[in-house]
Order: sequence, then C-alpha cells, then structure tokens
Amino acid sequence: MAAGATEAVGQGKDSEAGRSSRGTRKVRMGQANGVDGQRFFLAKPGGSHGVPEFSKEFPGEAEAMVESLKTGLSYFVVSEWRGIADFSGKKPQLGREAVRNAPKAG
Repeated sequence: MAAGATEAVGQGKDSEAGRSSRGTRKVRMGQANGVDGQRFFLAKPGGSHGVPEFSKEFPGEAEAMVESLKTGLSYFVVSEWRGIADFSGKKPQLGREAVRNAPKAG
C-alpha cells in the first residue's frame, strides 16, 4: 500500500503528534483540491423527508448552489470512501481512501 494512502483512526498517539521528526506528517485523504472525490446532486422535487433522493448531478458545488437558489431545492454533497487496512507495522492501521470515479453527466 502507498505510504500516504492511510489515515490512522484512534491510535491514541496525541503526545507524539506534537513532536517534530522528519517523515512523519499526516496526510488528509480526499482533500487535495478541497472537493476531491465529492459529487454534487440536486434534491428530487417532492422527495420524502429524511431519505435523500437525488435528481440532477452537477460538476461542481457552485453550479449546484446556483440551481438550489433558482429552484428552492436543497443540494447534496456526496463523497465515497473505501475502508483499508495496513498490516505492515507492529500495529494494524485502519484508514480510508477516496474512491475516484469520474462524475457521470446527467
């Protein structure tokens, strides 16, 4: 597995996080461009409350926001993740990686 592909979950090493040493930096997954891995959908008109129902997908949040203002409908920001495990060290590391699928126009 790639070295920067995991994000540790619940290790309890807060005291070590403050130490400065080379090669130990925390990489935030899915945050390279701020919206990496995110998809934007307008809510379906007349959809049931509490259950998300999507209608049209937009290429970016700005377009979804403008359409939300025009129609009075809400919009959804969806991100997809896959759980991963790294067993290369002494302690297994649990993490996540963004699923990178090209948005489908529609």
